[in-house]
Amino acid sequence: MSHAAPATDTARQPRFTVFIPTYNRADLIRRALASIEEQTCRNLEVVIVDDGSADTTADVVAEWRASTTLPVEYIRQDNAGKHAAHNNGVRHARGELFVVLDSDDILVPNALERLEAHWCAIPGAERAGFCGVEGLTAFFDGAVSGTPFPEDVVDSDYITLRSSHRIRGDKKGAIRSDVLLDHPYPAYHGERHMRPSWLWKELARDYRTRYVNDVIQQIEYQPGGLSADRFRLRMANPRGYRRYYLDEVNRHRLARGWRERRNACGAFIRYSLHAGIDPITQWREIAQRGPWVAAIPQGFAKFLADLVRMRLRGGGR
Repeated sequence: MSHAAPATDTARQPRFTVFIPTYNRADLIRRALASIEEQTCRNLEVVIVDDGSADTTADVVAEWRASTTLPVEYIRQDNAGKHAAHNNGVRHARGELFVVLDSDDILVPNALERLEAHWCAIPGAERAGFCGVEGLTAFFDGAVSGTPFPEDVVDSDYITLRSSHRIRGDKKGAIRSDVLLDHPYPAYHGERHMRPSWLWKELARDYRTRYVNDVIQQIEYQPGGLSADRFRLRMANPRGYRRYYLDEVNRHRLARGWRERRNACGAFIRYSLHAGIDPITQWREIAQRGPWVAAIPQGFAKFLADLVRMRLRGGGR
């Protein structure tokens, strides 16, 4: 597949857009903003998308915006979820590379400098085939999240690293803004979540990523975050989950064995039923029908178990 050459005229655009999606994190976003101020690379802009916060986030951002010399854009949207905030941020980004900084995390002081060095180290003639650079994250006690990459510099893709090298844990870096603009997260009315790995698997179809064993961000999981109640999250967002597993089977199946395809079909059936999508429609959508047929008992059983669990929890999602 041919790729358009990435933008390189940094005189007309900043190298980085540092994007912060935030929701009711006024108590934590100050340290994220401070970590941006401490960056050794200053060729950046900041785009903050407030996903309908009810706290003093807007005041905190306004105070920092008045004190910094960096260009800052603050956008407020109705609560629609991090994936919708991401799409919104990408649409407003002017930077060549897009860095996602969650409002409860921080950039290490030389993060952007290191990302720029690794990006520029990719030969110019090859850079159009890369979507960006990804590095490691560490917790605030210094422990690295998950596993490092098999070498200090690896040119590969998300699916290969996760399936062949068993790489795990949060990774953070910088992705080309133009590529992200062409790959928005699917968004469904009334749903506020889409699995982040949907994007990384989409990018893996067309692009390589340069993976580096540099710590880029320090992370901290907060009580009440997205991972706090995974069952509630799944039940509240069935259309997003069914889309994830439909693409898992139809678009990413070459990277998966029979058992994994069957399990993905089972999840697709499960969330399709929660979304009110009947089996005939599922049959028409699915590309490999053998694994789908084999997964029918599994998918129906999990769907029924979900109904029981929801009833025991008091009903509803």
